[in-house]
Amino acid sequence: MAEWVASVKVVTTDVGLRVTSGVFEVTGARATSLKVGLDRFWRDIRTHTLHDPVAYKNRELGRFVLHREYPAPTWYT
Repeated sequence: MAEWVASVKVVTTDVGLRVTSGVFEVTGARATSLKVGLDRFWRDIRTHTLHDPVAYKNRELGRFVLHREYPAPTWYT
């Protein structure tokens, strides 16, 4: 189950950051205006991704795939 949670974390982080970055590419600087406020979504996703770094999840998934080593339970899993 922990490897599934780690993989979901990796995918959602990647998709969330790509989508929010794409919004800024399409809309430009006006997306950050108070009226639109799309920068808030990017900040929220970025903060969430930094709370439990994806690099650790990738490492856990690599260990699982290569060695069938299950991730150790932590406060983040």
